[in-house]
Parts: sequence; structure tokens; C-alpha cells
Amino acid sequence: MRLKDKVAIITGGGRGIGKALALGFAYQGAHIVVAARTESEVILVSDKIREMGRESLGVVCDISDENQVKSLVDATIKKFNRVDVLINNAGIGSMRPVYATSLESFEKVLKVNLTGTFLCTKHVWQPMKNSGGGSIVNVSSLGGLVGYPLLAAYCASKWGQIGFTKACAEEGKKDNIRVNAIAPGKADTAIRSKIKEDKSRMLTPEDQVDACVFLASDESRYITGQVISLEWFGEEK
Repeated sequence: MRLKDKVAIITGGGRGIGKALALGFAYQGAHIVVAARTESEVILVSDKIREMGRESLGVVCDISDENQVKSLVDATIKKFNRVDVLINNAGIGSMRPVYATSLESFEKVLKVNLTGTFLCTKHVWQPMKNSGGGSIVNVSSLGGLVGYPLLAAYCASKWGQIGFTKACAEEGKKDNIRVNAIAPGKADTAIRSKIKEDKSRMLTPEDQVDACVFLASDESRYITGQVISLEWFGEEK
């Protein structure tokens, strides 16, 4: 097992990529803190992890709310007395042209995708340092490396997330905290469910697991400040 007995917090862990990561990390031996806004999804994923023989804590949490993030980390430390891995996965999107984007909508995307990543990283940092260090993996997007029409708010948040990753990686060196990111391309998740497009050339939530397991494991102990792009290529599935 590549993550045996590591304690991992996974935000947005109730569905989609987050759920796939939670189950994939548990399969690799980690104990999982499932954080998401929907209680029924949190319970379902946590129950599945316990059925796999791993420990799990489910926490209902809006990562854009600092008090809720602090409570999430406090609950993790209370149950496990440590945190080794943080996966900043929770995120939202909004597809509309810039001229039709309200300030409220723009700020909401940034608050969840970028501020939420900041808050979780901020509050997990000291406990992770106290545990001897660890790994933080930010689930960004190809939209954090290139621009896409109708996705200005989303791209802005994801570009910011990658800049944040690189800055934190430098700060983390003295504390033995590695900070990296993955940048998935189009993925067949709930965010894209209303878009009519060829899903045969899209990533599945499970396609994200191996890269994140690698970055969370000791196999990547010499890697920090890096972004791994994930994109489907080749013939149709």
C-alpha cells in the first residue's frame, strides 16, 4: 500500500473527482477525512471507506467559510492526532461571457476555488508541520494554464491556484511540506453534465487518482512546486 496509515483530508470528497480520490486513497491504505457540503454524500463515501477496512471521518464543510475550515481541521486532529495529506479538490464553475458575469458570480467562483484552497492550506499547515511534514495537492485545471472562452472566472481562480501552489511550495521546504498540483483537462463530472460534448475523449474521475496518489506518497518526496497536466489523448475509449 502506497499510503499506508497516512491521514488525508479530501475536500469535495462527496462526489466526482473527490469521491474517486477518497476511495482510491483508502484502497492505498490511507485513513480519509471526507469533507463536502452535502451531508448525505459525505456519509455515503465515509461508509464505503469503512467497509474497505480503513478509518474515515465525514465532515460537512463549506471551504469558503474560515470557521468551518478550522472546525474541519480541529475534528481531524481530534480523531487522528495528525494530518499527512491535504487534497484541495472542492471547486465550482460558471460558464458565461465576461460582459454577462455578475460581480457576485465572479467572486463566488474565486471564493470557493482560490480562497477555499488558501483557507484549507492555512489551517492544515501547522498541524502538518507538527506531524513532521506532509503533502498538499491542489486540484487545479488546464484552465489554470491556458485561457478558455466563457470561463474567465474559473480560469482566473485556477491560474491563481497554481501561483499559490508554487509560492507555498517555497514556504514549505523548511517545514517538510510539499505542495504540488494536478491540472486535469475535460473531465466527465457533474460540473460538465449540462454541456453537450463528446464524452469519449474526456477523463473520468478515476483517471485523476494515480497522479494524486503519487504526489501524496513518499515516492514524490523530492518533488514540490510542480504541476502535472492530465488530458485524454489517442483513440476513442
